[in-house]
Amino acid sequence: MSFLSILLALLIFGVLIFIHELGHFLVARAFGVKILEFSIGMGPKLVSITSKKSGTRYSLRMIPIGGFVSMFGESGMEAVQGSQNAGQSSTPNEPIFLNSVQETGESTANNGDVPEKKQEIDPELAKQAYCNKSVWIRILISLAGPLMNLLLGFLLMMVLVISAGSNAAATTRVAGFYLTYNAEETYQGLQKGDYLYALKDGPEDTDATDDVRIVSIEQIKAAVKNSSTGKITVSVLRLNEAGTDTITPYPVVTLSLTDDILAEKFETSISAKAGLQIDDVILKVNNTSVYTYDQLSYEIMNQGYRPVNLTVRRNGEKIVLSNVTLPSYEASGITFGDVDFLIYREANFHFGIILKHTFFRSVSTVKMVFDSIKGLFTHRYGFEAVSGPIGITKTISEVAKSGQTLNLLYLVIVISINLGVMNLLPLPALDGGHLLLYVIEAIRRKPIKREVEGVVNFVGLILILLLAVIIAIKDIISL
Repeated sequence: MSFLSILLALLIFGVLIFIHELGHFLVARAFGVKILEFSIGMGPKLVSITSKKSGTRYSLRMIPIGGFVSMFGESGMEAVQGSQNAGQSSTPNEPIFLNSVQETGESTANNGDVPEKKQEIDPELAKQAYCNKSVWIRILISLAGPLMNLLLGFLLMMVLVISAGSNAAATTRVAGFYLTYNAEETYQGLQKGDYLYALKDGPEDTDATDDVRIVSIEQIKAAVKNSSTGKITVSVLRLNEAGTDTITPYPVVTLSLTDDILAEKFETSISAKAGLQIDDVILKVNNTSVYTYDQLSYEIMNQGYRPVNLTVRRNGEKIVLSNVTLPSYEASGITFGDVDFLIYREANFHFGIILKHTFFRSVSTVKMVFDSIKGLFTHRYGFEAVSGPIGITKTISEVAKSGQTLNLLYLVIVISINLGVMNLLPLPALDGGHLLLYVIEAIRRKPIKREVEGVVNFVGLILILLLAVIIAIKDIISL
């Protein structure tokens, strides 16, 4: 990894963490919670500025992973003592106390921002304590960070959809099937694995704009029959020697084909043999509804390594094609399903279509995060598939070096959505862990003991840090 790629990764992490903490910050401020510090990074402070108006300190810290919003009365504090509620005295001018109100590592009691333990404070200041806010406000504050990451992912997805343009906006309506040359020997310039891509006007035709995409074996038979010479010229899609990319421009060959040769040496898509037809609109892969090609291709990749049920709409009727076996491939020791048919693009590319693809592709990305977690517990994915900041930095570096800007943008989207989803999981020390405790508090109608909450979050934090260290070691070894 180069220094620039590491710098790029730190910039991406920094922006995503800033957005996350900004969500907590804005909602807390909106509900009148006093903010002690807004920090990007962890560990010793590098730069720190304190607002004279609000008393909030804005910090940049040494370790460029993580960040936090420190709120007055956030941790280890009881609400007002006795029968007092949410910062209001039972008797006018009666002193109000908060327990253990202090900022980690420093005491700012002298300037009145943070009272020391058992120090009498002003009732108005007590109203600004996080612990004195209603459970519903605390739930909203905890939700704000993850939701900001999900919102950022959605907005960046819209940028991606617009940038990719109409060519990348496809439906779930079947346009045709691949016709693949499957014989071992070469034949009139064809090699095993080639698939016929498009009909051309002749061997000297270099203009691809009027080429006709090949979608079925019947189309080839008709083209041969209508040819005055009995030959047709086609472009073929062929992988390079490494099998990682197609050779461009596509090779062009002229073929003499008969029905017998087509039956003997060529193979149509597996899905076509299973009963899928041109103009079928695919509605579901197993029990998962799909509305765009991005969703469809992901679900086939995720589920199609085993036979799947495809629900299609054909001539106005819903039909279920059972136990459809699709092609599969292996990557990093994991088997994935593969799409072996062609799909129609959207007829128009207007704002409504942009919103449609943005929404469903975002939903599919959220589902991908949950599917990945499920895959770990069901042993579909091994521990080697888990990456921390070091592994993600390596991936960012590889994508950046490829020069594919849209791929890098999609990676940022995945990281942002992943950050939002993971923080919503009901795990101690994460936002989702706080949310779980607050929901229990709302159901019980009384707060959980601060000591219990503190122990749960402390143990959770230790376990998360331990897991982070293990993942970091694994990522370093795999560099």
